[in-house]
Amino acid sequence: MKQLADRIFLIIICLAFFMVNSFSQAISPGLPKANVSDTAANKILPVETSIPTVPAEPDEVLFGSRIQRTMTLLATSEASHRNSVRILCYGQSIVAQGYVSREIDKELKKRYPFANITVENRAIGGYPAPVLVRTAVQDLYPFYPDLVVFHVYEGHDTGELERIVSNIRRYTTAEILMWTHHFDSFGPDGKEFDNIRDQASNFRRYLAQKYNCELVELREVWREYLKINNIPRADMLIDNIHLNKKGGALQAQLVMRHFRYNTLFPSCWMNTIRTYEARRPNEERNDEILFTGDPWRRVGQGVVGEKSNSALKLNFHGNRVDVVSFSAGDKQGTAKILIDGKSPSSFADAYSITRTNKNPVSTRPMLNRINVGKKPVAEDWTIQVNNISADGRTFRFVLAGSVTGPDGEGDQKKFFTSKSGRINFDPAEFTFSAAGSSDKKPFPGEVTINFQTRFMGMDKWVPMPNKEKGAIDSYTLIQGIDNKEHELKIIPNGDGPVPVYEINIYRPPME
Repeated sequence: MKQLADRIFLIIICLAFFMVNSFSQAISPGLPKANVSDTAANKILPVETSIPTVPAEPDEVLFGSRIQRTMTLLATSEASHRNSVRILCYGQSIVAQGYVSREIDKELKKRYPFANITVENRAIGGYPAPVLVRTAVQDLYPFYPDLVVFHVYEGHDTGELERIVSNIRRYTTAEILMWTHHFDSFGPDGKEFDNIRDQASNFRRYLAQKYNCELVELREVWREYLKINNIPRADMLIDNIHLNKKGGALQAQLVMRHFRYNTLFPSCWMNTIRTYEARRPNEERNDEILFTGDPWRRVGQGVVGEKSNSALKLNFHGNRVDVVSFSAGDKQGTAKILIDGKSPSSFADAYSITRTNKNPVSTRPMLNRINVGKKPVAEDWTIQVNNISADGRTFRFVLAGSVTGPDGEGDQKKFFTSKSGRINFDPAEFTFSAAGSSDKKPFPGEVTINFQTRFMGMDKWVPMPNKEKGAIDSYTLIQGIDNKEHELKIIPNGDGPVPVYEINIYRPPME
């Protein structure tokens, strides 16, 4: 009888939820007031450029369902606990125009003043998916954002578009927001590429569902918007495809509708970013964090280690390790970090290459992709290029590192590997051709290319208490290693207390 009563009670609760949810959708395009703590923040604020109001959609209450980790970090930030949120906008010129990134930056900082928000736009004009898949290795995955806002053309029929999305899922735990194409205007009636754009937009719907991405249905809403308001598609553009202020305002408004917080949406966040509480082995079970010697002593909100013969140990599955610390007095000690018994700097995958300086005849980087080779170190690099032909198709170059020193030379003919083995690239990745120049000016005969090898971790951890009220003392100990089983050890150097509150392990959903 008790089981029957429980089932009846569960059915009543589900029906009640369904009725309340349906009623809320009927009376308001926003989230149900009873379910959302930042209802006012969810409203779309007026944009600077005046355009006709975008009609509400019946399913608008479900917007934001696939970016709820980002929205939760934002909405639950407060003066005493300032969550950090990193957002990367990536794509080509439509993203590079900045309508979306500027609106995200402005509105989120206005809505959530206590969150520590970083919005970066690394889009590259003229780079469709088959090229952007090359630059993403330097621009996207090492940045390891909480949210990727992404749009690019092409690659839907040749595989590169899906590879970018799947790589985000392989190499990061970032949530993804992407959108379908707006209406451009090519040909006598402006409809020359409509079929291609329709097909490409449909593939983006497929990708969004397959890889659990937040999808902004820009194309169909745009189509209806133009029809209802009797606006020619060209009136939203500055040329055949790029947006003017009105088009940018519409694009930004449609994207921002998806930045909603709702605690009723399900979440698998705990499986991709797992938190290990440092005090747990002192109070519950020692089946996660262990100590190789005496247990670290409990101090306030965490544990403190001081002896070099007692290391904090954690077996984990993931590709990034963050440790959260706290203040344990005026003088805090330092700790040695080991991953699988080795220093983090010994892992080649824990290094990344920065984007090179711009091509002098375009806004594109000088090289699209440079690869990390053997035994890398953090250093600055220069490539001196000379004997460049007017069309940029033949040249010679010399590579040198600030630590490594002179490291080889080559030309456009064959794949280059430096003498040390630390750097390699395909000369086809150079972007010297004057075809990329809007005014077709010839390429200079000599140029200098600059980039860096960066280490994404630390061998020696030096906790430095953040003095800003509410700031979270978080440190990335290593990032970019293979997403598999590893062992972490934090070993005090004996020069003072080493405080640990928790350890966060990032495990991308795909391997």
